[in-house]
Amino acid sequence: MKKIILLLTAILLVACNNNPKYEQNLATAQKLFELHGEEKLGEQLMLVSKDIKLYTPMYGSSEPLGYEAYVNMLKGYQNNFEDVTYNAQAWLPGVDTLTLKPDGSVRTYGTWTGKNSVTGKEINLNGYWYFNFDDNGKIIAQGDFFDYGGMMQAVAPKHPVLVTLKVKPGKKQAMIDLLNTPAGLQTTRNYDGNLSLEAFFNDDTYTYYIYGDWASFRHYQKYLDWRFNNDESNMAQQVMALCVGGDKGLTPLFPNTSYASFSN
Repeated sequence: MKKIILLLTAILLVACNNNPKYEQNLATAQKLFELHGEEKLGEQLMLVSKDIKLYTPMYGSSEPLGYEAYVNMLKGYQNNFEDVTYNAQAWLPGVDTLTLKPDGSVRTYGTWTGKNSVTGKEINLNGYWYFNFDDNGKIIAQGDFFDYGGMMQAVAPKHPVLVTLKVKPGKKQAMIDLLNTPAGLQTTRNYDGNLSLEAFFNDDTYTYYIYGDWASFRHYQKYLDWRFNNDESNMAQQVMALCVGGDKGLTPLFPNTSYASFSN
């Protein structure tokens, strides 16, 4: 173990000493985070290349996003959070993944604190970030690694939608099997704007309940329009065929207001 620690220490020392750009790039990365807490978007963007590639922590996001998405991401955080501070546990030099030679990149892990401007809920978010730089010293790539979904579930405003399906007698299992097909609720969960989805059946009322949280009710309305008008699987029509009264047995309840959560 001592040999491993000594080796890692030596690598870090070599990385810093053999790469004069590291200190300059470190100052840029630290300034970017400082300006983020101060909500100085314009000054932040002066540190960033227009060709930046952004790798987000959002589930299912495999392709890098570009400059406009990066700007919108920063705006979104600054419009929805306040008193934001980054508490770094470490700032580290990076190396080229192929040659293992110092490349001037910067890595950091630490904790963001602050609170949601609407709900007042506080964030305490651990994560890891990396920054790559172009020849002009501007950030050309940024990667974020943290539990984005968990953070939004914990502190963001909710847009809950409750769908009730009054199921025909004897059709409980048929409804469950239909909604468990790939074109069913998994497609709903994968649809743009859906943040979470849960479903359960109540035997006393013989009703299937679907509870979802959406990024906005506009997102849900777009989804609903697609399900009823453009979904090639005709899932909505198949579901209604198993409901008492057809379309009258399917009731989406939204928009809903005054969301509150309670904890010990």
